[in-house]
Formats: sequence, structure tokens, C-alpha cells
Amino acid sequence: MIGFAFFACLIASRFFSTAEAQNSPSGTTAPSRFPGFAGQPDKFLERLFGESTAEEVKMMEDVDIPIKEERDFGRAQVEAYLAHLDREGHRVIRKGKDVEYLKHLVETLKPMMSHARRYPKITVYVVDSLQVDARSFPGGTLFFFKGLLSFAENEAALIGIVGHELSHLDHGHILLPLKRTKLMERTLADGAAAFDAQKFWSSGTALTRLMGRPFRPEDEAAADRDGARWSYQAGYDPRELAALFYRLHQRNKSPKLPMAAFFRTHPYSDDRHDAIMRQYDELQQADPRDTLYRGKKNLAQRIPRSQQEFPD
Repeated sequence: MIGFAFFACLIASRFFSTAEAQNSPSGTTAPSRFPGFAGQPDKFLERLFGESTAEEVKMMEDVDIPIKEERDFGRAQVEAYLAHLDREGHRVIRKGKDVEYLKHLVETLKPMMSHARRYPKITVYVVDSLQVDARSFPGGTLFFFKGLLSFAENEAALIGIVGHELSHLDHGHILLPLKRTKLMERTLADGAAAFDAQKFWSSGTALTRLMGRPFRPEDEAAADRDGARWSYQAGYDPRELAALFYRLHQRNKSPKLPMAAFFRTHPYSDDRHDAIMRQYDELQQADPRDTLYRGKKNLAQRIPRSQQEFPD
């Protein structure tokens, strides 16, 4: 990993210092559209995972990522994550009752995605671990941990998490660092002829950083909203997703520190609970529903509601 880190930092340092020198008159330092990175690769990496300015958001909207490139990008991440799980001693389950059950839940919500046709096949893996976690990767690969299936308590809560992960895929949240890399490459093309975005993202340093902090807090909040809304539209009770987050808050009992939320990958669990409960009220006002499904037996027996409904 040290070798990869050195390689990535060397690329970053040469990328920005060379570009600024070649784009400036008489070798003087010219103003950069990505200032402050020349000779400072740590800032380069931080910039890839930090907040976007309004100008960058507008510019990145025009950066197109072809589906083949997204799949290549995602394949490298999935391989790195599988290797990480193997080192941690976690078995990855590729078929069986849990996998098939989750696939049915994915297919229930997939039509609600704006870019569903971009992902004709979504691959589902189950991680044999007690951790309460789920992950999504570019190209259409989802990981769900067994601990999540046990913690969810009912299908309504679980399908809310499924919707959350599909939302990350639908909005291309995990493509943001790749878009930034391509934007930098395009902006400083004259001085970065040897810079290859795909090779950079295949480095251990970049992938490790991405796995540790895949999304920004605002991306997580947007995915929560989609998960709650889509589950409601499918007839499920999104208050069960809110309850899942509240139970996480009760279990973790982590004290809030001033300004700490700004540095967290996810919003606090109790804040997520409160946001979904407010959204539930809004959904009820816009589209009142007397009954909403929970599906405790569906989850317990791994039988999706699309196949059989049980009385709640």
C-alpha cells in the first residue's frame, strides 16, 4: 500500500505542478481552476472527496461517463472490496435464499429509478457478517450484510435500505470522484498528457480512500429520501426505515460533538430518523394511504411480498 500511495501522490504532484508551469507565461505560476494543489498531493486526494463548489457542480453536469467506463470503474472497486472482505475473513455469498430474496426487493423498486435502463442487470452479494451495512458500486453491484437482514425486523425497513443503495446508483453519487478526475484531466490537458484517470483509480490508495468514504453526507440524505419515497410508493411503511435508524442510534449511543456532523460520511442516525418521519408526513399529505405494509413474516421467511402477503 505504501508503494501505491507514493505512486498516486507522485502522479498528483506532477499533474498539477507541471500543468500550472506549462500554462503560465514565461514559466511563472498561472492561476489554476483547481488552486492550491501544486506539489500538495494530499490536497489533491482531499479535493476528490470533498465538497463541490456551485461552479464545479455545473461543470460536472456536462461530464459524461459512458456505461462501459462506469462498469470498468466499478469492477475495480468491487474486486478491491472483495479482497478487503477476504482479508477480514468475511465469506461472500453469491447465491442462495438470502441473495434471491434481496434480488426480488431490488426488482420491486428498480422501475422507480430514473436511469433503470442503464442497469439491465444488478448483481447482489450477501456478506456473511454481523455488521449492519450495505454498499453499492458503479455498474450495478450491491452488497448487503447478514447483520442488516437480522437488524431490519421487517421487509419495509429492509426495502428502504435497498432503495437507498439503488438511489446512490441512480444518481451516480459514486461517480463524482471520477467526474472530478476527468474534469481536471480535461482542464489541464496540455500539462497532463501522461495522466490516465483509469490508471489512477486502479491504484490501491484511491480505491481504499473511496471505500472508506464512498459518499458525502448530502448524498446519503438524498438516498434516504429516495429509499423512503420509493418504499412508500410500493406500499410499504417508511416509518419502519426511520425506526431502523433510531434503533441504530440507540445501539451506538455515540455522543454528538460540535461540528462533528460535517466530518461524518453519514448523517447521525437519529437525524436520519427525524428526517424520514417528516418526509412520511409530507408523503401522507400528498398521497394519503390508510394502510401500509410492514412484512415481518416476509423477512423472517425470506418470501418477498410480491410472492405472498402476510397479515401484519
